[in-house]
Amino acid sequence: MSAAETPTPRVLLVEDEAFLRELVMEGLKDAGYSVLEASDGSAGLQALQSDLKIDLLLSDIKLPDIDGYHVAEAGAALRPGLKVILMTGYAPSPLPPALRSVVYRVLQKPFSLETLPGTIAAALDS
Repeated sequence: MSAAETPTPRVLLVEDEAFLRELVMEGLKDAGYSVLEASDGSAGLQALQSDLKIDLLLSDIKLPDIDGYHVAEAGAALRPGLKVILMTGYAPSPLPPALRSVVYRVLQKPFSLETLPGTIAAALDS
């Protein structure tokens, strides 16, 4: 398959802070990713339950309704092999045992938007 035929990886971004969601979405689009956005865990779950192509889940852990851990667990169950990166602005805590083999990395906020596309590429290649 040539580079022109390579499908664009699609990231599902689940982030309740609108400003951060917009910044991350624009940065990923500029880096060549297709981005679906969800403003809370429920919307993220709906996207994961859909027939839409999703290659990687990028989710905040603390969301107003369903937390990012539950979104990630559902994503792993619904889409075996889904790559997952979680984000948090709180002190790091151990991942729940069910997610240890699923989550590629937990990003501590604030993180560098310049390095995020490389982190996503590494997760997709893992």
